[in-house]
Amino acid sequence: MKGIQAEIYLLIIVIIWGSTFALIKGVIDTIPPYTYLAYRFLLAALILVVIFWKRLKKLNIMILKKGSLIGIFLFLGYTLQTVGLKYTTATKAGFITGFSVVLVPIISFLLLKEKVSRDSVIGVVLATLGLWFLNYNSSFSFNLGDFLVLLCAFSFAMHIISVGLFSKKLDYVLLAITQITVVFILSLFMALIFERPAIHFSYSSDIWWSILITGIFATALAFYMQNRFQRHSTATKTAIIFSGEPLFAAIFAYILIREKVGLIAWAGGLLIIFGMIISQKESAR
Repeated sequence: MKGIQAEIYLLIIVIIWGSTFALIKGVIDTIPPYTYLAYRFLLAALILVVIFWKRLKKLNIMILKKGSLIGIFLFLGYTLQTVGLKYTTATKAGFITGFSVVLVPIISFLLLKEKVSRDSVIGVVLATLGLWFLNYNSSFSFNLGDFLVLLCAFSFAMHIISVGLFSKKLDYVLLAITQITVVFILSLFMALIFERPAIHFSYSSDIWWSILITGIFATALAFYMQNRFQRHSTATKTAIIFSGEPLFAAIFAYILIREKVGLIAWAGGLLIIFGMIISQKESAR
């Protein structure tokens, strides 16, 4: 029963994350990406510290090392995704980010020597075709934003793998706080270098509401839940659940900002999802 409950919570995370693509798309038209990430992750870190301050006395060098590594992967993922959203659509970013699920078994093989199944190979082929169809237009272009979000997919794949490795051995709350704090520090550093004039408090209420929503729900709550509940599921089941994020991104992008995609793009998105699911099928048996 514990595993089923954990997977329900992981699905809730996916729904929350899917909804943030449209919100972030609106925010970064006004606030630079590193400044936005600094505010968002500072808020998330403060929330978790206030709630779990008694756990901080258990913090040790191992948690700091592993949590910082996870945080670096997370920073690269969010930074590339947020910057990439400036040059591509929320729907495409959601679908391409989902490609990280296909990358998990491949990277696991390279780093952990886990066997790559035939289904994984088929999944990669389907997902690659899906990316091609998703970006279909008269010139079959693949723009800068799409490339940055694809790199972000690699980073998020590493994040999934590292959370799976370390959350079962170390305090999941402190791991979550550490990784979120690392993302805040790195984002602030980049903001001070490239976006110093933007670091102020005179943004509109809509911007602050978006920061509050993403900071509380899509960051503090989501990463706390991932670090807590991924321990009670397998990496494979987690990856399959996370493969639903692109679909929710497209749905929320349509509901919130009326961003539409054509039939070919939807077909590409479905191919990516099929690729993600098939790549995990054998180990899920």
